[in-house]
Amino acid sequence: MQDESPGRFSDEPRQNENTIADEPTQEMPSSAGQLASRLPNTPGVTVTASPLRSPKSRRRKLSPLRLALIIFGVFVLLFGGTLAAGYMYYVNTIQKPVSQFIRPVSRSTSEPTTNPTPGYDSIKGRSWNILLLGSDNDQKFSFPAVLTQVMMIVHIDTQNDSVSMVSIPRDSWVAVPDAGMHKIDQAFLLGASGGGGFEGGVRLARATVEKAFGITIDRYAWVGLDGFAKVIDTLGGVDVDVTHPIVDDNYPNDTGAGAHPNDPYSFKRVYIAAGPQHLNGEEALEYVRSRHADQIGDIGRTQRQQQVLEALKQKLTLSSIVNNLPTLIKDLNGKVYTDLNEQEMLDFANFGRGLSSSAIQRVTLGPGSEGYGDNANVYDASTGTRQDVIIPHCEKIQPILKRIFGAARCDVTG
Repeated sequence: MQDESPGRFSDEPRQNENTIADEPTQEMPSSAGQLASRLPNTPGVTVTASPLRSPKSRRRKLSPLRLALIIFGVFVLLFGGTLAAGYMYYVNTIQKPVSQFIRPVSRSTSEPTTNPTPGYDSIKGRSWNILLLGSDNDQKFSFPAVLTQVMMIVHIDTQNDSVSMVSIPRDSWVAVPDAGMHKIDQAFLLGASGGGGFEGGVRLARATVEKAFGITIDRYAWVGLDGFAKVIDTLGGVDVDVTHPIVDDNYPNDTGAGAHPNDPYSFKRVYIAAGPQHLNGEEALEYVRSRHADQIGDIGRTQRQQQVLEALKQKLTLSSIVNNLPTLIKDLNGKVYTDLNEQEMLDFANFGRGLSSSAIQRVTLGPGSEGYGDNANVYDASTGTRQDVIIPHCEKIQPILKRIFGAARCDVTG
């Protein structure tokens, strides 16, 4: 008996290929269901109906929305990587090194309360008073008990895009809180001595300025002048117009390559010719520091300090800062302290970069045509000697303070 069950071979002869070719062409099943209906009913085999795809259907075209999402995703990855790299550069190259300059100094109970900074912006929307203190490395003193050769209040008006640099001559005879009458350059030294340290120096210098001139100080910045000289060298020097020759036979020989290491009282001769001059760091320091041969005395030195600061501003372009940033930070390490935070420093630097020279006003509260003070010789009870000083004239000073700071009080006698 012949086995005719499905899946078995039969004894019927096989049709050859020609016989098959002669048969009418059958229509290709259009679906799995139709294909299943034509397959033998094999026990244990289940055919699931699913749409058949033509070869073309396997290559799906991206919709515009899908393509846009992919491009956006790639952009986010690339931008995110760049942003992360930029942030790491900022943290490691700028934020961490700059943070070493930050040295907050708490305010004493006798000092006025500073105005709060608006939360919507770091520096905009208000005016700022920054006390700039400059000390040289006079070897007759030991840090932090040093004198301040530079005392300047920098008033920054971010609403009107203007800056006023108000210099206080170091020989100004004023009342130092709880210490009596002194030259104002001694306030920092007195505060740092007796255990007050650097913070005590800043605190007493700040309080002296606030009480004598009725100006609330928002921030301070202390600069060691030898670091100032290194910065100028790094930036390639500064150009200044020297109005009259500087000849000083008693300049302290404690800076530069020829400094005398063992004699803090040694001197050297300094000569800077009149006219346009390109000064390196050491020469610029000599220009702002010399005090013995200026035609108008100590008041001339404060004007020279303002002049060099303005020349230095011209050198502090964005490209020069970026290109020299590691060296500048190294130059200033241990030579600059401030209570400005990192963001404020960056914002003030950006503000100053876009400020024109015509927007900067320079004022010196000392002898001159404005009559802000007179030279005098007084007895200094703290030293038991007579001192050459500058007596500030508050009746002349008060109007200019009111115009710049809005302050209307000047009392240098305490």
